Amino acid sequence: MTIKMIATDIDGTLVNDNKEISPKTLAALKAARKKGVFVVLCTGRPVSGVKPYLEQLGLTQDENYVITYNGALATNIASGQVVVSNTLDYSDFTKLDSLSHELNVHGQAIQPSSDLYVTTPDISYYTVLDSFYTKMPLHYRPQAQIPTEFPMAKYMWADEPAAIDQALPNLPTAIKEDYYTVRSEGWFFEFMHKDAHKGKTTLELANKLGIKPHEILTAGDQQNDLTLIQAGFGVAMGNAIPEIKDLAQYVTADNNHDGLGLAVEKFVL
Repeated sequence: MTIKMIATDIDGTLVNDNKEISPKTLAALKAARKKGVFVVLCTGRPVSGVKPYLEQLGLTQDENYVITYNGALATNIASGQVVVSNTLDYSDFTKLDSLSHELNVHGQAIQPSSDLYVTTPDISYYTVLDSFYTKMPLHYRPQAQIPTEFPMAKYMWADEPAAIDQALPNLPTAIKEDYYTVRSEGWFFEFMHKDAHKGKTTLELANKLGIKPHEILTAGDQQNDLTLIQAGFGVAMGNAIPEIKDLAQYVTADNNHDGLGLAVEKFVL
């Protein structure tokens, strides 16, 4: 097996529970990059939220790419050029934001520019945390003041898990059909363009780089990694949910015991 791209999730996969890349995993990924293998981080975060990891891995120069917002964008890190884009528009925003109000759940809109918008002054605790940890500027605007030119990378519910549990059974079938939806955390439920998911964007990026699916090693642990695992030779973390393990070709150690690094050593180096 010849691997030319490693596409990996971050939380629960690349990093341990302390949000750190272990020395073994860091060394393995740097060795893979030195060998000419593309290392692509695939995350629900914006670029600003993963910059420290990109810098640590040495991926901020030359031809390196990152997949953000769970697949809405793939970007050349050095130039900032977007090479794959699957975003939403103002009509999507008004539809999804109005639905949030109807279902009494906190919502937030995230633009490709990494600006985060809410339309109620009662801002969710989880929105504040999201803004803080991902370095996204947080803006409050009543829905009527949002400009009609309003691209969105994704729309999210950000609320107590119990509030999302209560809202989900009332999610209209048309919404489920029109958007790619995923519960990325207990307190986050995401709405994205139908084609915006980690797996499809990974394959689109790989195709642009002349890389075939069997030349990609993918790694993940959570529900929003299901399509990623299926996009290449899938590696499930030891801490992964059962659905990920069932789809994967290999189950490695967990994220606190160098699982990704061990898989890279075994299949890439």
